[in-house]
Amino acid sequence: MSDQPSPPALTGAELTARLHGLAEHAAMPAPNSGSGVRSRAVRRRRGRHLLLSGGALAAATLAVLTSGALDPHAAPATPATPASPKPVQQVTVDLDAHTLTIQGRTVPIASPNPHCPIGETAVTVTGKYPVANIPPGKQDIGRWGPRRWAVTFTGRDHQQRLLLFALDAADPPSVGKDLILGAIALTPDSGKWVYDAIRLGAQVRIEGHQSERTLSDSACIDRQPVSVAR
Repeated sequence: MSDQPSPPALTGAELTARLHGLAEHAAMPAPNSGSGVRSRAVRRRRGRHLLLSGGALAAATLAVLTSGALDPHAAPATPATPASPKPVQQVTVDLDAHTLTIQGRTVPIASPNPHCPIGETAVTVTGKYPVANIPPGKQDIGRWGPRRWAVTFTGRDHQQRLLLFALDAADPPSVGKDLILGAIALTPDSGKWVYDAIRLGAQVRIEGHQSERTLSDSACIDRQPVSVAR
């Protein structure tokens, strides 16, 4: 330990004078007094302490939130369960009994003529038209004109095919018979109801006997192009 005595403490006036000298030498504005310098130093130390304390608190809070330590008994988060897909609508056509069943209701139908069978046991509804133009077969079999409440499916050749439609009141009675050239016909009363009830994407199961086709595609209306009436 040195035997040199400690230098005497500077008075406020002496400290102010020395600071003025330093300020003039460094071209910096000098503080007003030595007490002001000490006060600023104290405030700076307090500010640094508060800043460090706040940073430490924020870091601790973030660690608690990310670790789940706020509630040790809280159940872990579980991913949301996706909604179940809507079930596919099922429709059944019985060609032998001349019926169509949808949503628990059974209505009478006219089945295709044996010479123009549908040729499928299950199809998917891909089109619905309040009015659709179906030309007669190219052999001039069948009537020309629009078909109301028409429902179609996509055939193996990727073309629309007429599946069912509603008869007009002027059409000859054919419900309960095998008279339609390549499609299923409904009564004027039930045609609109079935059209409204059946949905795009519905699966139509076709039951009953279907003979081997003896007429060419050009004779069957379900093989003709479908155009929407304007």
